[in-house]
Amino acid sequence: MSDRPVLLTVYDTGSLAPTRLAEAARRADCALVFVVADTAHAREMIPTLEILGTVVDTAGRSEEETVTALKALGPSGIITFSEFQIARTARLAAALGLPYHSPADVPAITHKDLQRERFAEAGVDAVRFRTLTAPDQVDEALAHVGLPAVIKPVVGASSRNTRAVTTPEECRAAVAEVFDGSGGGPVETAVMIEELLVGRPTPAPWGDYIAVDCVAVGDDVRPVFVTSKFALAEPFRERGGYGGWSVVPEEDERAVRDLACRAVRALNVHGVADVEIKLTADGPRVIEVNGRLGAWVDDLAVRSGTSDPAYVAVAAALGLPYETPDVKRDGPIAFHYLIVPPAGARRVREIRNVSALRRLPQVAGVTVLTEPGACVDWRIGARGNVAAVLGRAAGHEELAAAIAAVEDVDWISYDAD
Repeated sequence: MSDRPVLLTVYDTGSLAPTRLAEAARRADCALVFVVADTAHAREMIPTLEILGTVVDTAGRSEEETVTALKALGPSGIITFSEFQIARTARLAAALGLPYHSPADVPAITHKDLQRERFAEAGVDAVRFRTLTAPDQVDEALAHVGLPAVIKPVVGASSRNTRAVTTPEECRAAVAEVFDGSGGGPVETAVMIEELLVGRPTPAPWGDYIAVDCVAVGDDVRPVFVTSKFALAEPFRERGGYGGWSVVPEEDERAVRDLACRAVRALNVHGVADVEIKLTADGPRVIEVNGRLGAWVDDLAVRSGTSDPAYVAVAAALGLPYETPDVKRDGPIAFHYLIVPPAGARRVREIRNVSALRRLPQVAGVTVLTEPGACVDWRIGARGNVAAVLGRAAGHEELAAAIAAVEDVDWISYDAD
């Protein structure tokens, strides 16, 4: 290795492309080491990762052997952009004496029910909830939580198996389905039932929730980027987001930023974290925190000229200085819009005329994420998206018109069971 500081990146499916990480590493003048997880995706990426930095393959190695190999490289920092590797990264950081989330805090960072407990203890937010590990616990949970309520996995992301329920019968059936897989979706081993946070009335295409990515080093917690959201697709499927100029009034955005920073501080996060917040009639409420950079955040921040989250994440991991932006109140606006199938759809029947999407004003790129004959199911959340549409707009009216035009294009059809 060179005399430059060495940054370890525990690599797996995640929220930042390796090429963008390499750009940030060059700006920070550090050497990049990819600690490759023993997963199919990570192993497929090894040839690309070897072009961008040094690769340490963990396949066939114990964690102790991996630590020994990494210690010989003299690392100065460690990071991951993968939800699936947060716990491993924390263990490696502790063994190597590097700053990151403490292993003792990882359960609260990665488990939604333990997050709720931590927020209540810290006075950040209090939401009624119960954790279930079996269907026969529903009635006891509802006696505490009440209705309407939301069912969601304790561990997971991308709105998998997330739905609202309004009656005890509906709740019992939904919980039974996620535990036994009878609906055809993923099987869960633990779910939460929590009170439904009701969003304030919000006109389409805007969502009634927002995300704030923060950077934390000790007690210094700052917002890096605010991702405003589009309206959810039923039942709780995300349609993407836009930034860095929000349709949300500045006063409300500042309140959201402050709440996000308090939530991150309560979890003792070190580095970057993504906080989702509901905009209710009584003010902002925490939905959940993810202990890594949020999806599309770096892309939206860079394309809107707002900030450089990839560099901030690298700098925080290495103890280098970084800058974070104030609230932005003018354009341009970058967007990442997700096209999701109807809740009743079960497979893709036909794809046609994708070029009509690409020709739309304000659209810079379209990525089709499915193919004819592919199964689709709302229960798998973001994994069921059929396309991503990227672009830029000068203002909110232009953005709303662009989203309406995307939805009007007849390019895909579905079969239902």
